[in-house]
Amino acid sequence: MRAVRQPGLRVRATLAWALIALVLSVGLTVLAYQLTRAELMSDRQDRANSQAYLNARLLRSGLRSTTPDMSDLLSSLEGNAGSRVIARRNGQWYAGSVGASADDLPSSLRDVVRGGTAGRQRTDIDGLPFVAVGVPIAEASAEYYELVALDDVDGALGALAVGLAVGALAATALAALAGWYASGQVLRPLRRMANASTGIAEGRLHTRLDAFGDPDLMPIQTSFNRMVEAVEHRIEREHRFTSDVSHELRSPLAAMLSSIEIARAQSRDPEAVDEALAHLHRRTDAFHQLVNDLLEISRVDAGQTRLEIEPIEPGRLVGAVLDMTGSTGLVVDVADDAPEVVQADKRRLGRMVMNLVENADRYAGGATRIAVTRDGAALRITVDDEGPGIPEHERRHVLGRFARGEHARASTTTGTGLGLALVDEHARLHGGRVLIDAAPGGGTRVVIEIPIEGPPS
Repeated sequence: MRAVRQPGLRVRATLAWALIALVLSVGLTVLAYQLTRAELMSDRQDRANSQAYLNARLLRSGLRSTTPDMSDLLSSLEGNAGSRVIARRNGQWYAGSVGASADDLPSSLRDVVRGGTAGRQRTDIDGLPFVAVGVPIAEASAEYYELVALDDVDGALGALAVGLAVGALAATALAALAGWYASGQVLRPLRRMANASTGIAEGRLHTRLDAFGDPDLMPIQTSFNRMVEAVEHRIEREHRFTSDVSHELRSPLAAMLSSIEIARAQSRDPEAVDEALAHLHRRTDAFHQLVNDLLEISRVDAGQTRLEIEPIEPGRLVGAVLDMTGSTGLVVDVADDAPEVVQADKRRLGRMVMNLVENADRYAGGATRIAVTRDGAALRITVDDEGPGIPEHERRHVLGRFARGEHARASTTTGTGLGLALVDEHARLHGGRVLIDAAPGGGTRVVIEIPIEGPPS
């Protein structure tokens, strides 16, 4: 079954504006028509009443003569325009105008007047609207009636209804135009955002969104531009990472091939072969470590890393790591206020400590102090070394991937350049951070800081 395609947002907004305007204009039209109709009808009926009462008094005065002529008296009365006058005296009906007949009078009105009470009632004669007014003249045993036509009022009301309907349609059309224009103005930033997104997708990462000074659009502009900057930074980071990986893989592979060639060339010299094979073994180990670090970094970048949170005794964990690295002569300084148990990923926390100890052994003459302390709600593991230290301007740089400080680059010791980067990544996965400072006795101090209660959910 084919899906029904909905109209666009601009069309829907225009229809909504038009519908709202139509409902409001129709409501106002009906209200205005009813109020005007009530006012016109009330005014015409009041005037008909006044004129009928005046004519009834005149008729009463004329009937006081000795020989009144009813037809002449009725003809002399001035009624409303288009009115018809009828009288009844001594049981006989008289008409003051051609076409007037007692049959045109509502029977209920005649009964009221015959009972001695004046009355008024709407009626239709030959399809035309009239108001009938009846006034009793008791002293002359007579009744006076006047039929006043209302067709001119109905005509005016018809013209008013047409005008109001046209006005309602015009208001609806104007509202639709206003909705079309307003929705276009609202959607313009979205179109600019779509164009910017298209440019970014095509590789123009320098594209940014401009709010043109509109304060309501500033949050969107800021969020969008921050997102683009983050994407640009990530892509540049991946490009650098790919380039660095290519460079780092080239060196061990070249060394391994060279060792193999030496072993083949010196196949008759056992000592040379042993030396070449030992060098090849060291390079293979370094290459294996590099591959493992790259896989770990790639899993972090892909968001496939899951922390296995469990209760850990940090002092015992750090001691176990020192045993694994052979640093048995180094004592773990556990502060009195240090947390006995923390919620963390045991493998990754141990890997962070191991990387710091191995870095100190490789580049700084070994670790001189390892301390486990508390800082508020955070666990702090501090590793001091006795090396030359890291200049302040390099301290954030060395946490990058394949980044090495000046002293590390000058060292003949080989490393992957990913050790501190992995420490920083694992710390951030735990909701913590890595701090680098100068050690009190010289050298470098690296601090791992993670929440005691585990990473924030």
